[in-house]
Formats: sequence, C-alpha cells, structure tokens
Amino acid sequence: MPAPDPATDGAAELDGAPRERKQYTTFVAEREIAAPRSVAFAATCDLIAEATGGPVVAGDPEPHGLGARFEFSVGDPTYGRLNLSEEVISFEPPWRRVYELSGAPVALYQGTTAFTDRGETCLMAWSVVVNPLPDGASEGFLALVQPFLDNFADQVRTRAEVNHSTN
Repeated sequence: MPAPDPATDGAAELDGAPRERKQYTTFVAEREIAAPRSVAFAATCDLIAEATGGPVVAGDPEPHGLGARFEFSVGDPTYGRLNLSEEVISFEPPWRRVYELSGAPVALYQGTTAFTDRGETCLMAWSVVVNPLPDGASEGFLALVQPFLDNFADQVRTRAEVNHSTN
C-alpha cells in the first residue's frame, strides 16, 4: 500500500509527524459595478492610496504593483490600535490584485480582489482567507473584517460608477 501523500491528504504525515489541519476563515464581498473593470480596478487602487496616504514602498509597476507596501492603522476591540502593513504579492491590472496583511492578530491574512467583465459592467469579488490564532485570540479582529470589506467594496462601486459616468 503506498504511503499517504501530504500534498493531497491534509491529515497525512509530513516528515514523520501528523500534519495539523488548518481551519481557515474566509470572507467575501461581491459587487456588480456599472463600469468597465479597468475603471473599477483604478478606483480600487485610488481608494487604497487615499486611505493609506499612498505606498511607503512603491511597487513594480509604480506605485501599486508587485511589492508595493501600504501602512495604516485600525482600532481593534481586543488589541486597541493595530498598525498594519499590506504588501502586494500579485498585481495583474485590470483583473486581479493579491496582498498579504501583517500586524494583525492572525497567523495569515491574504486578500484577493478580482474583476470580471460583464459587458458594460463588471463583477468585483474581494475575498480574504485568514488563519486565526488559537484560543479565540483573533475574534475581535475577525469581527471587523466583513464590515470593512463591505464598506470598502461599496466605496469602490460608487467611485467607479461616478468616474465612468463623468467620462
């Protein structure tokens, strides 16, 4: 009988030790936007720059591309003020932007904003996968994620639709 493959069996042993199965938490905000995806993608980048004061490290291509880093702070009910850093790990305008967030009380936070053409409109899907800390240490922060995504997605839709209607 062949040995279990850790790549396909999440409970298989890796280096002789059982592998712990991760319990990821996901959040999704989707918005139908009455504008082309290029306009919605640009609105997303503009709003991120406005909310953070712009990148502290420019990406490639400048300013929002691969490696760009944005810093900002948010209030957390458990930890107080959190200083966060968002680094762009994939940048494919006007289709997709992927980033990792550090400084949050989580083991992993990775977000993807994707835009799909729908004729004269587009669909924005913003998804976040989080690996929470054990023993509920991330709960206060996690309670903020969905409302934040929903609010920011609404701002992107409004900005993109206004920009599209005035051009």
